[in-house]
Amino acid sequence: MLNKKILILVLATSVALFAENTFIKGENKMVKLQGIKSVDSVYLGSFLAQGHLPADKIYRIDAPVEGVVEKLGAGLYENIKKRKIVAVIKSPKILELEATYINLLIEQEYNKNEVARLEPLYKAAVVAKKQFLKAKNTLKKYETQVDFYYSLLQEWGLNKKQVDTITRTKQPIPRIHIYAPIDGKVADLNIFPKMYLQRGEHMMTIVSKEGTHLEVALPKEIVSKLNGSSELIIGNEPFEVESIAAEVDTRTQTVAVHLVPKGTYKILPNEKRNIRLYWPRKALRIASSAVINYADKASLFVKEDGGYRLYPITQLGRDAKNVYFISTEIDGSEQVVVRGAISLKGALEGMQDD
Repeated sequence: MLNKKILILVLATSVALFAENTFIKGENKMVKLQGIKSVDSVYLGSFLAQGHLPADKIYRIDAPVEGVVEKLGAGLYENIKKRKIVAVIKSPKILELEATYINLLIEQEYNKNEVARLEPLYKAAVVAKKQFLKAKNTLKKYETQVDFYYSLLQEWGLNKKQVDTITRTKQPIPRIHIYAPIDGKVADLNIFPKMYLQRGEHMMTIVSKEGTHLEVALPKEIVSKLNGSSELIIGNEPFEVESIAAEVDTRTQTVAVHLVPKGTYKILPNEKRNIRLYWPRKALRIASSAVINYADKASLFVKEDGGYRLYPITQLGRDAKNVYFISTEIDGSEQVVVRGAISLKGALEGMQDD
């Protein structure tokens, strides 16, 4: 706590000394003054952004079974609705598994009836215990195999409803229908009608039209001001900072930042777009010609009674004509030197040398 108080005292003293030693007496006819404007957002710069789709918005569809593409229901770059049939596969393998499953169902039903028939006879001592237990064990074996194939058919591409239909009707389903998992666009297509597919072979990728983020490389000086809860503005659209890369690109000295639109901003994955980026926060704005560098600090000359005083500022951003800043000494009501600041700086340095 003591160290913190000492630090505050040192900072306050340094600011006071800065102000005390930076006053220039007299008027200067070459000086032009301008008022300060208060703003609600800070311009950070113009950057090249790229559409970035999170992994959970990309759906890769691979062949659940080996077989022949009997029908193709989607084209490359086509916009499709959820549950649309995008492909139909006719599979000899799935027919073989279904036939085995149906035979197991028949055997299970027969042995279930056999156990039901023998149980009262066993209890009445008409049949031997061994015969009854054998029937129960046989039934258990078929029940286990039926459960296994029930799951196996789903692993091979049938949905639960289809397997339940086979269980009820004991009729095979020779074709597998592949449905679109989301509303989206077909980003790639690697199959065609009559093509023979191996199980696991890539068929197509569907990407969501919603949820595209912006990925933009920002200077590390800007990134140092941001955090995971920051909000930025592109045009009139608000964006949240979704993530900030942990490393600086050594070549460009920039950091990759992902921005998530809060509204209806649309950009396709990998699409590139020039953006003007703003930081929504209270700040002051003045012509860039007013800002000089003095004692390694961005500073402004402010008109005061009897002359001009130089004050340090914290620069937040700039555009072609203006600088956005905050300052503990400037509240926005002042008149600032926007022409002739360099001359005043020279005069101030001459005073310091004397």
